[in-house]
Order: sequence, then structure tokens, then C-alpha cells
Amino acid sequence: MKKSLSILGLLLFLFWLGGALPGRAEMDKESLQFDPRAYWHYACGLYAQRLGGAEDANRALSEFNEAARYDPKSPTIHDRLAYHYYVEGLDYKSVEELQKSIDLNPDNIPTRLLLANLYASQSEYGKAQRAYQDILKKDPKNIEARYYLAGVLANQNKTEAALDTYQQILTDHPKTAGVYYNMGLIYTRSNQEDKAEEAFQKAIQIDPTLESAYTSLGLVYELDQKPDKAIETYQALLKVNPDNAPTYLALGELYYNQKQDDQAMENFLSYVQRKPDDLSAWDYIGICHFRKKEYPEAIQAFLKLLSNQPHNALVRYRLAAAYEASQQYPQAQEQLRAILDNDDKSTDAWVRLAMLCDKQKDDVGAQKALTDGLKSNPDNTDLMLVQAMFFHEKGDMAKAEEYYRKVIQKDNKNTQAYFNLGVLLDKRGKFDESMDKMKKVIEIDPDNAEAYNYIGYSYADKGIKLDEAKTLVEKALKLDPDNSYYLDSLGWVHYQLKDYPGAKDLLQKAVGQLKEDVKEDACIFDHLGEVFLKLGDKAQAAAQWQKALKLDPGNQVYQDKIDKNPPDAKP
Repeated sequence: MKKSLSILGLLLFLFWLGGALPGRAEMDKESLQFDPRAYWHYACGLYAQRLGGAEDANRALSEFNEAARYDPKSPTIHDRLAYHYYVEGLDYKSVEELQKSIDLNPDNIPTRLLLANLYASQSEYGKAQRAYQDILKKDPKNIEARYYLAGVLANQNKTEAALDTYQQILTDHPKTAGVYYNMGLIYTRSNQEDKAEEAFQKAIQIDPTLESAYTSLGLVYELDQKPDKAIETYQALLKVNPDNAPTYLALGELYYNQKQDDQAMENFLSYVQRKPDDLSAWDYIGICHFRKKEYPEAIQAFLKLLSNQPHNALVRYRLAAAYEASQQYPQAQEQLRAILDNDDKSTDAWVRLAMLCDKQKDDVGAQKALTDGLKSNPDNTDLMLVQAMFFHEKGDMAKAEEYYRKVIQKDNKNTQAYFNLGVLLDKRGKFDESMDKMKKVIEIDPDNAEAYNYIGYSYADKGIKLDEAKTLVEKALKLDPDNSYYLDSLGWVHYQLKDYPGAKDLLQKAVGQLKEDVKEDACIFDHLGEVFLKLGDKAQAAAQWQKALKLDPGNQVYQDKIDKNPPDAKP
């Protein structure tokens, strides 16, 4: 009698704790000869499991196994063992116990659902699919099984079957927002944006608080390149939940991509207020300030990010650019050198350091940066090319040519090296070799408009191969129709062909498409002046040479043309 009382006391205590003991109806389904020893070990296992310690978990497992030994035909005990194994992360053992429970009680739908869900969580979608389908054979109206079945079908890319399954749910339950939401996800993966949009909108209509539907609808609009619609959707989501931090980040990125920097920063700041530990938004904030030329603010934003990510080279590059833009050159160099201290193979850092020195007229510093860079990266053709360009700019043509040829020796497909070498050889009077290099550029890159134009203009300037020159420049213009320099080249070809009206039209079009007033533009006005001179309009010719002289002050050639061809006196 004492044992019975102690068992009863334990069971009542477990019931008071909320222990999941089998109910009367459940027990009636099992053997009426329920072994009291099994019941005792089952109850002890529950008690140990409730205590929650590691040793208690081991004891619980031992007790449940003892219960199963005394009563191996109890589905309830196998269910409890399955739960214990699941909690302990032993999914395969949990599956074994659930299957034993089902074998003993095939009509136990909740256990079948647990097994199917466990298969699905393990990505064993085929087994999960069969398990859900078995449930539906026994219980065709089971919405939970049908819902999860659609999910595993979708995960197996059985798109049509998944959609059909969701539609079957909607036939009986048309106001199920989650079904429309999941259908929207399937349509999104299938690149059916219109149907996805419709499904997500329906989900929101049924449940205006379903935040995931707003988020997914916004992403569909982004994929469909409808940023205004995406912004509208995310703003609607914030009315539902003003503290939804990821939505502020999404809005910030949308405004950022549209270069609406004030709105972008407002949303990024709202994000960091809610997620202060995530400093990634400060990168965007810094770039927005940089684009607005608010360099001190940009520097502060990048420094904030750098304090948390001291080895982030990209942030240091941005910080160096902000310092450079605010003319704090030593600080910019410091950031670049910090990058190189961590990675002396960083070609970009060496190049930027050299360019920064060059901007400060520090030729020695620039040359040292390139030399040190090549010591660290002796086979790096990008650094060799910059070194060649540096010598080229400083007028050391022999050294420049040497390095251009080194680049080509290591990378015989480097079109920039061939092109620059061609320009250099042209300036050194090696015209035929120069043209060979330009033709090599076209051989490697048949869409290189600049090379077509260079050869064509060079022939026109010498008055040779004019038909070929015309064809070449026309190819350049086909590739880049609005390029004013290519229009100038074609105009000059027509001039050499003595088609002066055609030349005038092309050169005036070239002048009309100039996007900036720089020294190089003076040549176009010079050519137009020559055309007007051939057409007998000295006044217009002189006007064009005056414009050329304004862009290139002190150019004696333009001044001599004005002096030699004074405008006709007005009557």
C-alpha cells in the first residue's frame, strides 16, 4: 500500500507541474494490463526530465527505456522517448521511437504529424511527403498535414503540385493568409512576379498584420525594378510595426540606390537606433555624406565603423578617399599605409598611394610607392602598367616604353598596354609600329572604339588611307554614337576628302555634344575653323580659333591662324 501511495503522490506532483501524462481516453486505447512497473519508470522519467539538469536528462532516458522494457507495446512511452531524443538532438532515435508508436497505433494522427515534421526538418522531403500523404489518406480534412505537404513539395521544386495543394486548402479555407503568402514565395522563386505580387497582396488583405508578406512583396517590387512601389510597401509595414528594424535598412538601401541621400540617411539612422550593435549601416551613411561632399561627417561615419572593424580594408579605402577629398593628405596616406601593413599585396592601395603623392607633386613619393609595390608584387602587371603611365606622364618615354613592353611580355592580351604603347610610339615618330599596336588592340578587343578612332584619325591627320580611315571612325561611332571626339575625327576625314559641308555638319554636331570645356576640346574648334576657312567664312573661322585659344591659352598655332586669316572687313 505504501508503494501505491508513493506512486500516486508522484503522479499528482507531476500533474501539478504540468507533466504530459496519458489521459483516460488515451490509456483506454492501450492495453488494460498496463504494467505498473512501466508506469512507475515512466513517471520517474518525467520527473527527472522536468528537473532539467544534464544528469537528470540521463536519468530520464534511463527511466523511459526501463518503462519501454516493461511495456514495449505502449505508444505513449515511445512518444515520450521520441520527445526526449528530440530534445537531446538525437533526431534519428526520435524517428525510431515515433515509428514504433505508429506501428502500435496506426491511427494516431498527432504522432504521424510529428514524424512527418521531423522528416521535413531533416530535409528528408521524400519521406516527409509520403508521411503527410499517409495522414491525408486517413484524414483528408487535415489542414495541417496538407499545409506542410505543400511546403515539402515546394522544397522539392514540385511547383505545380505544391500550388495545387495550397489551392485545395483555399477551397475549404479561403481566408488563410499563410497559404497565399507561401504561394507568393513559390511564384517569386519561379520568376512569376505578377502572380507573386497578387498572392502577397491577398495575404496582406486577409491579415494586415502579416509582416513577412509586406517584406516579401517589397522584395518582389525590388526584383521587378519598381523602387517606388517597394518604398510604399515598406512604409506601410512600418505603420504596422514602427520598430521593424530590417525595414528601415531596406528603405535606406532603396533611397541610397536612387541617390536620395537625405532620405537614405534618415532610414539608416532609424535602423542603427534600433540595432546599435550592427554598424554596417554606418558605411552607407558615410557614403551618403561623401556624395553630398560633407566630408567631415563622412569621416566620422567611417571612423565609427572602423573602430569596430579595424581590419576592414574597404572602410579604410573609403576613409582615405574622404580624407583626400577634404585635402587631409597625410591622414589619407596613413589609411592606405595601414592597409598595406596588413596586406602588402594590395595593388589598389599601392596605386592610390602613388596617385596621392602625385597629386601633391611628390614625384619621389609616388615613384617610391610604385617601386615598393613592385617589390612586394614583382609579377603584377597592373602595377607595371601604372609605373609605365607614370613615366609616360613625366616625359620619360624610354622608361615608359620599357614598362609597357614588360606588361605585354607577361600579359599579351593587355589592351591598355598595347594602346598606351601605340600612343607613345606615335609621339616618338614610330608611326607604322604605333598603328600595329592599335590594330593589335582591335584584334584582342573588336569592340574597342577608342582604337578604331585612333587609327582612323591618325590616317586622316596624315591625309592617307582616307577610305579606310572613314570606315574605322564610323565603326567607333557605331560603338559610341554620342562621342564628340569621334564625331570630330569623322569630320576631319570628310575635310580631307574635301567634303567641307559634310565636315561642317559633323564638327558642329561634335561641338554641340561637348560635355566639358577642357584643353583637348580646343582641337575640335580648330578643325571647325579650318572648315569655315575652306568655305570662305573667315569671320566664323576666326571665331572658332578664338574659342580654341580660350581653352588652350598661349597656343601660338591658333594665334598665328587668327593673325594670318583676319576676318573680312564689314561693309
